[in-house]
Amino acid sequence: MALRCIRSFAAYVEGKPRVVKAGALVADDDPVVKGREVSFQSVDAHLQKRGRGVEAATADPGTVRTLTPPAEPTPPSSDLFDPTEHVTKDVLAYLGTVGETEAERVLEAEAAAENRAGIRKVRDQVLEDARARDAASE
Repeated sequence: MALRCIRSFAAYVEGKPRVVKAGALVADDDPVVKGREVSFQSVDAHLQKRGRGVEAATADPGTVRTLTPPAEPTPPSSDLFDPTEHVTKDVLAYLGTVGETEAERVLEAEAAAENRAGIRKVRDQVLEDARARDAASE
């Protein structure tokens, strides 16, 4: 059974100095406990005092749990600039304010949907300008 130290102390145990801090857990047969029982309490007593009991991590103790990391948050599609909802002039104005990653996303969406010549012709310049904005912001 585990015991919890309720007050810090230092003592010589088997000829060696030992420090036990408050809150430390030790086995009930640890030599540091002998003669110092008033400095310890059972873990169960501590948990009951705090109004909690020991609970199992799963409904079936001993089973291996599979943890799944949270998925990367993806912004709702309504928050993303959709070039198909704007005229060429507005798409180019937007592209003049974003970094390379967003510029590539918008240009790919444009090419897949409408592929307007006025945007397609300036693709390389838009990406070059976006890279320059990224570099300036670093």
